[in-house]
Amino acid sequence: MKKIGLVGGLGWVSTLEYYKLVNVITNQNLCGHKSAHVLIESLDEGLFLENQSKDPTEKLCEKMIVDAVDVLVSGGAEVVALCANGLHRFMPAIEAKYDVEFVDIRDATAKSIQKIGLDRVGLIGVQKTMETQFYKDVLQSSSIEVVVPESDSRQYVHQKIVSELVLNEFSAETKHGFLSVIEELVEHNAQGVILGCTEIPLLLKASEHKGIPLFSTTEIHCREIVERALN
Repeated sequence: MKKIGLVGGLGWVSTLEYYKLVNVITNQNLCGHKSAHVLIESLDEGLFLENQSKDPTEKLCEKMIVDAVDVLVSGGAEVVALCANGLHRFMPAIEAKYDVEFVDIRDATAKSIQKIGLDRVGLIGVQKTMETQFYKDVLQSSSIEVVVPESDSRQYVHQKIVSELVLNEFSAETKHGFLSVIEELVEHNAQGVILGCTEIPLLLKASEHKGIPLFSTTEIHCREIVERALN
């Protein structure tokens, strides 16, 4: 099995889930006492947010992620993944510098959507994931149309992620709020909804809501990581 490298810490709550799922899925495949060989470079989310605040170009944030990948590659990681949907906006800078096998959460998610034959899905996550093109473009290149919530709902989802979910706070009230946003997307003819922040599946644990598939990007990504590491 190849050595797996994970860029985590943004936030640590979902990174913990990544570590668990990667090992559970590995053991399901290999049985016995088998587990994954995993390197984790867990970053300081507070520093990342400070850099984001003082540098609108996000070059400081990009450098944090690129440098984290460097740590993993230097440590012998053969399969590398970023444990956050939003961090994939930095993939061009990473791919320009490193020739290592990356597992892109967007590609893995598109593959899962195509597998069940959907062509129009909703997307929820932090604002950069919902409002910029780095995520949508990958899905659209796979002939998947993307719809996002209205402005007020986007702000609600983003604020709940940064003020609660990444701090390991999961309430029934917030769960109800997120399900309402999902229902809004269904009203706009979404056939399924991407939980496009790796903390959201910790809030919404079901794989569907009222018959609408919910795509846990955390689980989808972990399954793809293990599959690549085993090949």
